[in-house]
Amino acid sequence: MPSSTRDFGPVPWSGKKLRPGLGGCDTEAVPLGASMYVLGPVIAFVVVAGLALALRWTFRSDLSRSQKEIFSGPEDYGLLRVAGTVDGEAEARIMQSLLSQAGIRSTVATAHNGRIRVLVFEHELEAARRLVGGWAI
Repeated sequence: MPSSTRDFGPVPWSGKKLRPGLGGCDTEAVPLGASMYVLGPVIAFVVVAGLALALRWTFRSDLSRSQKEIFSGPEDYGLLRVAGTVDGEAEARIMQSLLSQAGIRSTVATAHNGRIRVLVFEHELEAARRLVGGWAI
């Protein structure tokens, strides 16, 4: 039996029979959905490039100058107010202890000049200042 008349049977996905010599190529039109194989990597590249630009903007070298411009105003502690200012951390802890014994919640913050500020909520400010009146405000 010559090889040109040999039957290889149907191909399961197309229902056609392959003939030797044609190489078994399927030359039908490519469906439109196959363009996603090209479009997907293009979208991924655009997203990565966008992220790279965002990170470059975020971590630029002149950011510290921008931060100084944004945060150069007076120190703002939100809902907290300065009840007293002391020179050392030990004094601040003593002041906090006094306030805590009186039932006044407090925290500390270091000022730009190195002094330590004891902060309380605004509604407790007058009571806190009366309690620790000996310290500089």
